[in-house]
Amino acid sequence: MHIKKLFRTPLLLLFIVSLFGFNSFHKFYVSVTDVNYAEEDQAIQMISRYFIDDIEKLLKERYGIEPKLMSDNELKNADNYIEKYLHDKFVIRINGKKTDWNYIGKEYDVDVMKVYLEIPDVHPEGLKYISVESKVLYDIYPEQQNVVHISIKKHKKSFMLVKENDKAMLKL
Repeated sequence: MHIKKLFRTPLLLLFIVSLFGFNSFHKFYVSVTDVNYAEEDQAIQMISRYFIDDIEKLLKERYGIEPKLMSDNELKNADNYIEKYLHDKFVIRINGKKTDWNYIGKEYDVDVMKVYLEIPDVHPEGLKYISVESKVLYDIYPEQQNVVHISIKKHKKSFMLVKENDKAMLKL
């Protein structure tokens, strides 16, 4: 019985020491975007989810502002900066033609910012393919991964975009 107890103690001690040795926390840099066709609105609607701290860091570094997102002191025109950045880094093409999207707004959910975008007046019979190019956050996090889920008509596909491969296309 004493041998078992002695055997457990060093293993337990080794386990605890190894936990402290590997205590450097690795953060994952990931966003998720859903691209859906809303038949009732005849529009392509998108919801992108980004970690608030990542967007804050990006806005500080890129535009030299203190956005103070999700606080009572949030910069009044923070949405303008977010929209401007996304117009540079998030591109939708319908049938090969770059298509403008409208920035609807944002909301917060714990530590995530949801951004709502929309392309109005899209008629499903004219859709042959849609492509998404997302370079969001690659300028500050080269290891950023942008997950894109596209659901148009009965076609659904998910993509993992990385800096070296930042485009996705769904043929309808």
